[in-house]
Amino acid sequence: MKEDYGVKVYGWAQAGLIYNNNSTDDVSKQAFFNTDEGVNLNQFALGIQRSPVSNVQGRIGPFPGPMPLEADWGFNVTTVYGKDARFFKTYGWDEDLGVNRGNKPEDEAFTIAQAYLEFYFPVLGGSDLMLGIFHTPLGNEAGFPLPSPAPTDFYSHTYSFMHGPAKHAGALYSFKLPSAPGESMLGFEVGVVQGWNNLQSENHDPHVIANVRWRSADFGTWVDWENIYGNGAGDSFANCGCGSPMPAGSKDDTAQRYETYLTVSHQLDPANRIAVETSYGKQKNGALAGFANKTDATWYGANFNFHHQLSENLSWNNRAEWFYTDAPVQANIDLRTGIPDPSWGSFYAVTTNLSWLPTPNLRLRPEARYDIHSGPGRDAFGDGSRDSQLVLSFDATVFF
Repeated sequence: MKEDYGVKVYGWAQAGLIYNNNSTDDVSKQAFFNTDEGVNLNQFALGIQRSPVSNVQGRIGPFPGPMPLEADWGFNVTTVYGKDARFFKTYGWDEDLGVNRGNKPEDEAFTIAQAYLEFYFPVLGGSDLMLGIFHTPLGNEAGFPLPSPAPTDFYSHTYSFMHGPAKHAGALYSFKLPSAPGESMLGFEVGVVQGWNNLQSENHDPHVIANVRWRSADFGTWVDWENIYGNGAGDSFANCGCGSPMPAGSKDDTAQRYETYLTVSHQLDPANRIAVETSYGKQKNGALAGFANKTDATWYGANFNFHHQLSENLSWNNRAEWFYTDAPVQANIDLRTGIPDPSWGSFYAVTTNLSWLPTPNLRLRPEARYDIHSGPGRDAFGDGSRDSQLVLSFDATVFF
């Protein structure tokens, strides 16, 4: 099918084993998509895709080479089943599918994680338009367990990633400015979407996306500045565990939300790559806990990634992160109630793993992660009994 029509059918299956040292079955709520110790079916995904011939890709940025002179089109439909699927639920789209009704937040779910059309136009230096439901273009991480080389190669996730949007419904236009061969590349993205993880916006106010992407001439250095702004009131839904993770007000209120990410990555040499990501967010009327002594919520942080290729099929990955929130709504949301635990302050984490591909279609990944919470209120781990936590995990992913 790919040879005849350019259509690719693909998928992956990921399962993992998680253990922690806090004497409960509760792992760090905002580092993993699932929250329970033991064996979890994370994602079983199936996708069908046709990619347009282009020198710019939405959510990724500009690529070197001449601008294709003919318009082209493509599409993507990606379905996901498993414990992680709750992260990809879209309110008004797949949260109320029959297979998901009556599910607890920690149960497996089925989602249509992406369903969009994509068009390439030979204007400016090359243009790409996405229409539909698509994975967010914000942040350095991706929610799918992509094969290497991926932006990050970890089983767990950063606090900044888990406190941002997962997907959007709307339009995203990406374009590349004209550049001569051997020059650096500059691209821009603008989008209008139905907020965070929503197709049916209860407040009826769209969010605006505005991103800038720069690539060095040798494609070894990437700089990405990504932003989203809009009314975040009434777009979080505890009953389905979907919508925004930042509850604020009701659908009739106006509560502006802004989130920004700045990521710089650099390929030091063929075996070593580093990336630094900073993030900042603010939600008006987002400090829901009365004892927070404020109304607006802010959160921000930074993380550093180091990737070292030990051999052709074995890599060593390391990550250090710091995340701060001044209102408890921003950390450790209880998935069963949608109510934040009363923990805030600084969260620190270090993560290391080995990623081994014994065959091109199989990845095995042992990982260790250590978290520390420093701040007032309830301790963040072990159901409120610990201010630190060690998590050991092992995941296997089959790509097909």
